[in-house]
Amino acid sequence: MLDPLQVPPFLRDAIKPFTNFLHLHTLPLHVHEVIISYGFYTLLNTVVAPRISAYLLPETYGKFPLRTKLQWNIHITSFVNSTFVSMAALYVLYVDQDRLNETWEERMWGYTGLGGMVQASGAGYFVWDVQVCLSNLETLGVTDLLHAVVALSIATLGFYPFGLYYGIQYALVELSTPLVNIHWFLNKMNKAGSTFQIVNGVLLILTFACCRLIWGSYLTLVFFRDVWTALHAPQPSWTQYQYSLSEKPLTLEHQAPWWLASTFMISNAVVMSLSAFWFTKMIATIRIHINSPRNQEKRSS
Repeated sequence: MLDPLQVPPFLRDAIKPFTNFLHLHTLPLHVHEVIISYGFYTLLNTVVAPRISAYLLPETYGKFPLRTKLQWNIHITSFVNSTFVSMAALYVLYVDQDRLNETWEERMWGYTGLGGMVQASGAGYFVWDVQVCLSNLETLGVTDLLHAVVALSIATLGFYPFGLYYGIQYALVELSTPLVNIHWFLNKMNKAGSTFQIVNGVLLILTFACCRLIWGSYLTLVFFRDVWTALHAPQPSWTQYQYSLSEKPLTLEHQAPWWLASTFMISNAVVMSLSAFWFTKMIATIRIHINSPRNQEKRSS
């Protein structure tokens, strides 16, 4: 499927020498979407989120210290991104029926314009995420920065192209992120321990466990299987990418380098480890809210 938002030829040709040097062969086809995504999330975080929050919640948002306002705006940006990426990935999985019959070569080296657009949107977001984490390291912490750097690395190296088939499916782990943000918002709005937050917390744990731990672990295992097959392939693979009706297809020869495979496998292992760590933290937080004085009073009355 083609990208509905075609790259301007002048921009594609201007960046090609740089991306060819880095072997990011499909990035020129989506560099405009990376830029648009980065600009959108920067604008959302610095302008839209503060103004909407101040308008809708003048007393609550207005009383926040600067540190909390920073975190609030970041969570709004994360909420919008995770909702969009999840829905976009589900749409690609639904409409792209050819994915059901792909071989290991197509799973490793395959590319579609629509899938590349979703990947570019995620890459733009993680460029913004790394920037925000670096400029607010004391507030956000090393763990958030590590996650942002790893996610940006995976999104960027996917333009090799490498593993886009799995990248689209792995985006479904973001289905739990809107619930994470809602949980955080409720804390800041003095709704901690409320029925709404407990219900959201239960849904969060179930979604997080299913999407990030179970689904994420399954994808990691089958991805590693295909990576191993690609590393030991007896001969290179050739693929053609039809990215425009008016342009010649892009033809590339592929052979999996060990450095690329290792980077993806290590990155996936780091992300899965962080997911397991965050899951234990969420369980502990939910227990605290369930056993809060407000809920103890409700149970005793």
